[in-house]
Amino acid sequence: MEKMKAELAKLSPEDAASAEKQHLCPVSGGMLGTMGAPIKIDVNGETVWICCSGCKQKLLDHPDEYLAKLHNE
Repeated sequence: MEKMKAELAKLSPEDAASAEKQHLCPVSGGMLGTMGAPIKIDVNGETVWICCSGCKQKLLDHPDEYLAKLHNE
């Protein structure tokens, strides 16, 4: 949690709150902030946070799958 909070502190207060609320990357399942500052992506009009750039293409290729994961958590 400490590492997550340290990385979230690099974001704007609004973005930090949004990422903390989401907590986990829907692609990797890892805690946001453990691989550096999380990345914000707009997917179908919804803000989604991912842990690293390596997750971006998977999210964009299969948005419904990963949005469903976020809504079921």
